[in-house]
Amino acid sequence: MGGTIRPLNATVIEDGQITEARIPRKWLERFQILEYARAFFTGRAGWSHFKSLLIISGAFGLFRRTAVLEAGGFRVGTVAEDMELVVRLHKHFLRQGKPYNIRFTPDPICWSEVPSDLGTLRRQRNRWHRGLWETLWIHKDMLFNPRYRRLGLVAVPYFWFFEALAPLVEISGYLLVAAGIFAGFLSPRFAILFVVLAVLYGMLASQLAAGIETFLSTRYPRLRDRAWLFLAAFVEYLGYRQFLALERTVATVQVPFKKGQWGKMHRTGIRDRGKGEPEEMRAPAGV
Repeated sequence: MGGTIRPLNATVIEDGQITEARIPRKWLERFQILEYARAFFTGRAGWSHFKSLLIISGAFGLFRRTAVLEAGGFRVGTVAEDMELVVRLHKHFLRQGKPYNIRFTPDPICWSEVPSDLGTLRRQRNRWHRGLWETLWIHKDMLFNPRYRRLGLVAVPYFWFFEALAPLVEISGYLLVAAGIFAGFLSPRFAILFVVLAVLYGMLASQLAAGIETFLSTRYPRLRDRAWLFLAAFVEYLGYRQFLALERTVATVQVPFKKGQWGKMHRTGIRDRGKGEPEEMRAPAGV
């Protein structure tokens, strides 16, 4: 079972308790609030509903010890031990024909400080994407394998083509559109309309996630915080998304050469008003 992870940045903490959630001042941190909302409230909730959830975050997961031991325990030598374990649990119990359940529940919340600088964010996302590739490659026999039912026919192919390969397709798309316009075999008007349509579709998904984040559980009581979060759903496409796509493309190339390398995750710490000093936060294993 996995719970929800939410960014801790800019929250008000008193004596170890979060008394108010606020939107950070840095756009970099605001964008990550949207990403976490999309990942948990739409992505994981959907996969969990169809019993095809492939990842329980190492930062906030609860596993039955006997099941983990039966499947072989934690795997060393990978930077995605959380996802790899979940995929292996699916694989093991499907092969054995035993009943099991791997689910996401939104109610329990783990607060974690997210990167506030580009260097730390770049290293984190590089590691996450390399970990995704490592897990998919270890369990490549599940791809389009009917033996693993909806996981082999839907979930695993989705993660191959719409997660692992997605940044390569996105960066290639930008380059092909630019080359097409420059060479004259692509109508600039058509290219611009196509890109705008793709961006608006992505913004719609972000707005839905932002709506769930701000209104469903009233987690941001101040109206201006909600307004900043909705604005971030538009602004993130003006460079932030392209930056992450490029870093994930680089990570894809680095998979054979940086096996098991985590990289340094810098954290500034969050000040506790009751204690009067920042509390150093540890990075989560992955989202």
